[in-house]
Amino acid sequence: MVRLRDRGYDYTILVVTTVLVMLGIVMVFSASFYNAENSPQYNDGFYFFKKQIFGAVVGLAAMIVMMLIDYNKLGKLKILGILFSLILLGLVYVPGVGVEINGSSRWINLGFTTLQPSEVAKFFLVVCIAKILDDNQNQVQKFKYGVLPILVVVGLICLAIIPQPNYSAILIICILSFVLMLVGGVKIGYLLGFLTVAGAGGAYALVTQDHIRVRMFAFLTPELDPLGKGYQILQSLYAIGSGGAFGRGIGNSMQKFLYLPYGESDFIFSILCEELGFIGALLLIVLFVILIYRGIRTAIKAPNVFGMLLATGIIMMIAIQVLLNIAVATRSIPPTGVSLPFISAGSTALITFMAEIGILLNISHQGNKA
Repeated sequence: MVRLRDRGYDYTILVVTTVLVMLGIVMVFSASFYNAENSPQYNDGFYFFKKQIFGAVVGLAAMIVMMLIDYNKLGKLKILGILFSLILLGLVYVPGVGVEINGSSRWINLGFTTLQPSEVAKFFLVVCIAKILDDNQNQVQKFKYGVLPILVVVGLICLAIIPQPNYSAILIICILSFVLMLVGGVKIGYLLGFLTVAGAGGAYALVTQDHIRVRMFAFLTPELDPLGKGYQILQSLYAIGSGGAFGRGIGNSMQKFLYLPYGESDFIFSILCEELGFIGALLLIVLFVILIYRGIRTAIKAPNVFGMLLATGIIMMIAIQVLLNIAVATRSIPPTGVSLPFISAGSTALITFMAEIGILLNISHQGNKA
């Protein structure tokens, strides 16, 4: 056990995370109030705001717990964590338990809130892969020890997610797995094979899944169907462009008045740009860059291989989602449905990310003490 008063924690990570969480609470309230108040589904302007506050409070508790518990103990959850994740992923298909929104079954109804199992699965996947690579350091370049176990775990998680469907989560999982295997020392040939299989799977999904083709069409030619397939991305660009240098001011977005769908979640960056302008968006990106830099620094200074891989997986998960979310909002890539860490509405993601920050702080503490 370590003590909070001990020196050695990376307080830059703690401060930046706190600022991001607070900014997220403000932006979720601003972006969601009108929609939640006028929606028969919610009928409460504070619906998303209250969920975000709940996520922040529980997330703070989870972060403190993870700061205090030796991160090395997480390795013992290598198998249990994956089994738990698979059970949760299976529950989304159980009638009365799973929650379906817009044709997607990605949530579990807990009564007082909902849980998104894919967020939990991504965390335990990082723990599992990091432990597999750590346990097989001397044989990591052998397919049987360094690649096969990871492929089995990744395959099981992806197979459980495909029917939801949630291809954005699968994309993040594949990128994370590749990065961890690369950093963990897996042979380049095996990594190229992994990329080939993942690429073939992506191509198959593009050919067979209508909604993926619709998203690709919306990305390439949104102006051809401005009131249909291209509507969301065009409204996102309108929001970003109308913010100018300094924005309209907090609470003064026009796109949040039911013009931009999912303005409180997938496209909250667009609302932020409209209300805080280019300067606000730039400051947000700077905060993420600082957080990612300090996370990478923590990974480099980790006292052991497991800590290094765990920190790498955590900070890369944050970095990947930041890049994907902003890229979608600015029409740099096709829409993926990825939330912006700490900022987008979603209590499960917020709790998970804050718990992961607690682990980063724990690793930084032990690394600085080593």
